[in-house]
Amino acid sequence: MRQRRRDLTEPVTVIGVAVAALVAVVVVVQSQGSAGVATAEKPVPTTTSVASSTVSTTATTSLPAQVRLATAVYDLRAGRYVSRSDEDTPFAAESLTKLLIATDLAASGRLAGNNLARVKGMLSTSDDQIANQLWTADGGPAIVTREVRAMGLRATVPPRDPGRWGDTTMTAADVVRIYQYVMTKMPAGQREVLLSDLAATAHAADGTDQDFGITQAVPDGEWWAKQAWACCRPAWDVHTTGLVGADQRYVVVALSQQPLAGGFAGATKVVTGVAKTLVAGLDLTRP
Repeated sequence: MRQRRRDLTEPVTVIGVAVAALVAVVVVVQSQGSAGVATAEKPVPTTTSVASSTVSTTATTSLPAQVRLATAVYDLRAGRYVSRSDEDTPFAAESLTKLLIATDLAASGRLAGNNLARVKGMLSTSDDQIANQLWTADGGPAIVTREVRAMGLRATVPPRDPGRWGDTTMTAADVVRIYQYVMTKMPAGQREVLLSDLAATAHAADGTDQDFGITQAVPDGEWWAKQAWACCRPAWDVHTTGLVGADQRYVVVALSQQPLAGGFAGATKVVTGVAKTLVAGLDLTRP
């Protein structure tokens, strides 16, 4: 069951209007997962500063020079992009690689039995330890190669270090293709399992607050999300992706790389502002 917290009375910024984001500076310490996957300890807020971002009606994005951002909103019902910006720019996928691990298990007929609970933990609570185990057991980078071929991904590349699944590179356009595959090509039974697992919990398995971006921008019952974050190689990578709308009509993606000075709290604040801009004006009701 989704247990979310959000203030839905906050004003939603319309497309073409600047979004002000409060950025908290935090102390960041890098740690390593058992398979050498970079993670970040729970951020500790110290001081604050202000950053801003703008998303235009043409889906181009103006951000401070030190922030990299790619976005995409795709209407599955209409079969077209609503907006997109730098959607072919590669980013470190971080925990978005877990979507490939899950779909690869499904394709081989192993999204069943004990794997059901493991995949749920990996997606809903973003459990890195489970991802480490499944990544190693199923061939590591070969997982990415298989799913690139199966889904027709165009710019997704396995990590150079086979043990670091988070270093897989991915574009916003390819993230859209992943969700398209899930919604249009995956057998219904498998799709329902994955959708139920995309009910992200408020806190990840490592205690990180993953209630940002899409989960803050869209009411409960109208999002199915996979979040991602990591630090510090060389900056904060913070992504929010998923399906929104009561009938999973839209794919929404925001990938970002942000300076260390803003910390995790600042990076998620920026991504949440971007997500609110991206979903403004979308029809989230059932047809």
